[in-house]
Amino acid sequence: MSDLPLVSFKIYVKDLSIDEIIGFRAYTEDEQRKVAEMLHNAQDKAKFYKAVKYSQPILFKLNGVNIDVFNDVAKLRVPCGYTIIVKNINDEILNYIELNREETIYVKAKPIVKHGYKGRKYIEAEELEFIIATVDTDTAKELLNEYKAYELLAYGFGYKPCNESYGLLIPRLLPIFKPQNIPLHVISYTPPNTGKSTFASLLERVWSAYYYTETPSLPQLVGDGRFNSYGVAYHYRTIVFDEFDKIGSLERQRLEELWRVLQTGMEQGLWKRGVSSKADISYKNFVSLLFFGNVTDEDILNYASQSTSVNHKDKLEYLIREKYRLSSKQFIDRIVYAEYLIKAPSTDEILNVQDGEVVYLDPKVTRGVLKIIDEKCFDDFKKAESDKAGRKTRQLNAFYTVLYHLGLEIELDTLHELYNGNITFLELYNEGERYETTDESETGETADVSDIEYMEWDMREVTGI
Repeated sequence: MSDLPLVSFKIYVKDLSIDEIIGFRAYTEDEQRKVAEMLHNAQDKAKFYKAVKYSQPILFKLNGVNIDVFNDVAKLRVPCGYTIIVKNINDEILNYIELNREETIYVKAKPIVKHGYKGRKYIEAEELEFIIATVDTDTAKELLNEYKAYELLAYGFGYKPCNESYGLLIPRLLPIFKPQNIPLHVISYTPPNTGKSTFASLLERVWSAYYYTETPSLPQLVGDGRFNSYGVAYHYRTIVFDEFDKIGSLERQRLEELWRVLQTGMEQGLWKRGVSSKADISYKNFVSLLFFGNVTDEDILNYASQSTSVNHKDKLEYLIREKYRLSSKQFIDRIVYAEYLIKAPSTDEILNVQDGEVVYLDPKVTRGVLKIIDEKCFDDFKKAESDKAGRKTRQLNAFYTVLYHLGLEIELDTLHELYNGNITFLELYNEGERYETTDESETGETADVSDIEYMEWDMREVTGI
């Protein structure tokens, strides 16, 4: 077995997250401090003011762009709420803006105050750089000849190569891929401390994904026609909703409107707001949705235990209907895979820790694996069922396609059991006899920790040090 290019690191800056360290390959103290300063300059209003005053660089993910065609400028939204102007849009800049729907792109710039028409002030981006995350498909292809895709991706998200890890990981991977433009929507309720938030944060760094830590507003999710502003559903391929169990805290009218928008987007790929206001906006994008929720003692007592079914889809349908008073049947029908796990391995049990540090597959290789599998899912569509048509058949075939290219060959009966909510991947892996792996690799062996070579990487191309 070939050595895996894994990375490990220490955290020197307490308010720099693991996913930011990995995404920017900031593994030394000096690199982490420089990245943290640039990120915080874009996230905090006071720090942004200081960056403007002293011409200090900011660094932020390219999320929203508003192009003014008549004045030949682009307006980029900074996380702290301000807008910076990019003048004289050329083909290179347009190319980056277009790539934003497929690639993870960051903006590095110095915000400078300028005076415009009639002395009006605005903030212009100078020394502008667009940074695209590096993708190493060559190494990924070589490793896929020896490892299963799901094994490599387990390493990519910092998991041990073991059944417990695979049982939690595979459902989280499903919404990444879109076979024949068929999105795979997943809802996963597990106990706290099972790695949901960490997975979502890391996914943002290696894929065209957006991670909501709280329920979004409609302008954030869909957009706002008053400003010709498209929302997250337009710009990304995968959206992760964390703490979905807290959706009931929304004001009732806002909750019901969001629920309608979500269901239309999930079913038709159509994202639209209203029909009679200046904020109206509408577009199509078959984005996959991953809903994370926490299993709480209160829900177990008041809802999960009240459901007469042991079926996972039935439990979640009952919970959503009874707790939030929402039309849960239509929502669950759009879900490919659902799980309500009262017990699950904690992060302490599944993280790949060596010498006190979590180790990860080099992120550029993880991106390469994801890109290769995504292309296979689109180009090599598998049909578990070919004698039927309709939503269920499309979902089943897309579900089967992704599992096959991840390295699993699931029998049709088991596929139906997973799809219908009768069993979970965690149960499947713990049983150990109800699944087979495909034989696309040469050896079919699982990586052994002794095969791994640990390496250190840097991010000098990003920080300029």
